[in-house]
Amino acid sequence: MADTMKLVVLLAVVIACGGSTVSAEELFMVGGSEGWAVPSEADFYHRWASDKIFQVGDILRFRYKHDSVLMVSREDYEKCYTADPILVYIGRNTHYELNRSGYYYFISGELEHCEQGQKLAIQVTSSDMNASPPPPEDPPLKPVFHCADSEDPLLCYSEFRASKYDEY
Repeated sequence: MADTMKLVVLLAVVIACGGSTVSAEELFMVGGSEGWAVPSEADFYHRWASDKIFQVGDILRFRYKHDSVLMVSREDYEKCYTADPILVYIGRNTHYELNRSGYYYFISGELEHCEQGQKLAIQVTSSDMNASPPPPEDPPLKPVFHCADSEDPLLCYSEFRASKYDEY
């Protein structure tokens, strides 16, 4: 009897929702088969991103060797300024979840690589069609540092949060 009741409730929920489903996040391999590397053409990452629609909840995967990924402000992206990043990732395989609508800017941590075009700018939209457009400016950010239970600095990364009221 209890199982029948659960089935009836589930069916009622599906009918109430019009049978619609929520789309799952999409995983984007940054640079496709080329990965995150110095491109052969300066506009490679711009062209790679130009035919994609990025939404909140999607995940970027950066695959690289002997490099890093920096999330930076628009100004730092345009100047390839690596000294004041919002986020720093080092290693060979970085996953980043797009957690808000708006613009995101990523560059290589190697100045010369960024100057040769190893940088990515994307716009992320909300999956909610009734959402307001993203704000034109980057929100103020607060630094948070994460380290594994080790003194190895390679296992540390920094993260910045959009709200000064976020508790950690």
